[in-house]
Amino acid sequence: MKRIIFFRAAKSQCSSGEQSGVLAPCRRSAAYATIVGVIVLMLSACGSSSSPTAIPTIVLDSGNQNTSVPASNSDNNDGGGVIASAVVVPVQEAQLAFSLPGSITKVNVAAGDSVQAGDLLAELDNDSLKLEVEAAQRTVRELTSAAAIAAAEQAAANAQKAYDDAKKKVDSIQNRHADNVTINYLEDQVTLAQDALDRTRDAYKQTGGRSDRDPLRAKAATNLYNAQKAYNTALGNLNWYANPPSANDIALANADFDAASAALQEAQWYLAELKGESIPSDATGSQLAQLQQARNGLQAAQDRLDQTRLVAPFSGIIGKVDGLAGEYASPGQILIVVSDTAHLQVKTTDLSERDITKVKIGDPARIMVDAVSQEFEGEVIVISPVANTLGGDVVYEVTIAFTEQPEGLLGGMSAEVTIGE
Repeated sequence: MKRIIFFRAAKSQCSSGEQSGVLAPCRRSAAYATIVGVIVLMLSACGSSSSPTAIPTIVLDSGNQNTSVPASNSDNNDGGGVIASAVVVPVQEAQLAFSLPGSITKVNVAAGDSVQAGDLLAELDNDSLKLEVEAAQRTVRELTSAAAIAAAEQAAANAQKAYDDAKKKVDSIQNRHADNVTINYLEDQVTLAQDALDRTRDAYKQTGGRSDRDPLRAKAATNLYNAQKAYNTALGNLNWYANPPSANDIALANADFDAASAALQEAQWYLAELKGESIPSDATGSQLAQLQQARNGLQAAQDRLDQTRLVAPFSGIIGKVDGLAGEYASPGQILIVVSDTAHLQVKTTDLSERDITKVKIGDPARIMVDAVSQEFEGEVIVISPVANTLGGDVVYEVTIAFTEQPEGLLGGMSAEVTIGE
């Protein structure tokens, strides 16, 4: 409540006390009024005679909340830039929580501790998960051991031989066609071979009375053997070209070749994978699938184990620890906060919608931090596309990077920024 005080001239009334020889209170009031009147007349004589000066009304603040509205930041800025309140914040801040429920067994940090990226901060009870990881690691080791690589090399060699044999058979079937001239030639070769066979057979018969160890009989036997072999070869060649393969023979040969080709490719892919060489993403094979399944199982077990550990995602300072060993942690419950206090930036808190249109990425900024009474240089790096409300006003958050990282600042310190020239 405000009190309004008015000043008025008092009426001059005297009582019988005037005759006492001492001015009565009434007469003193009259005298005071006369003096005030003279002063007012003197002041009036200095001004315009036609426009008397009004006596102002004096308003005294009773201490209630000030209801006046301050002018906008941009209206008070004579430098042409946009002024806004801001707060110093870390460039990175992580709120860490377990994704699995469980009992906390270790808390290795306290608020204020410095940590490095990868440091183990807290851990849940995970003995059973450790056993799963060890079993999966053992399976992968067995599948990728030196013995497994040697077996894969042998399998690839056998697959190569099977492929070569199948290819020869396909090639021979595809070339199993001859013209009449070739057929006549092959028939002549059979005739000559038959004649040679008959003559050597007769010669061998003539040595029938001799011992098997007799040189003449041994030579005759050898000649007969060679003649029979030559005849068989000539007859086989004639039959091969004179009798084309059936459709079924061709289909079987091609099927054998395709199977051998696929087996060789899969054996080579598997061997390359064991040796750490690159293979196509669509590589196939039962052994390759078994190895990939084992590795996937190991990764899944490791992921479950990792979910029981809170690890520092970057180097910084522990800002909060809200958990003790032996307590139960619920999924998503924030237990530890890590801040990168070595890298700070500034975010505005009350930049109005009237001023946001004047701000652009890359604009220079001056940052005044009251706590250290220093001004720093900066640059606008992010303008939030989403508005917030502050006391009924629409405001936008603008992020400003320090040109040089300052020393002595802490996250949460208030600042005032001037954006633009």
